[in-house]
Amino acid sequence: MIYVLVGGPRDGQHVDDLPRGYRLDLDEPAPQRFGEFDTVRAVWFELDATMFRSRQHRD
Repeated sequence: MIYVLVGGPRDGQHVDDLPRGYRLDLDEPAPQRFGEFDTVRAVWFELDATMFRSRQHRD
């Protein structure tokens, strides 16, 4: 599975691991083909990244 990142610092990148700060786009009905791979959109949630950073500083 390939993730297409939408928004945030890595907008437009195709990656094979979902990076922190991104979530799957639940509005997208089905994976799309990219060569021989299925792709799904992952959208940037800045709030999630902010929460992760603050949690990381407390630990």
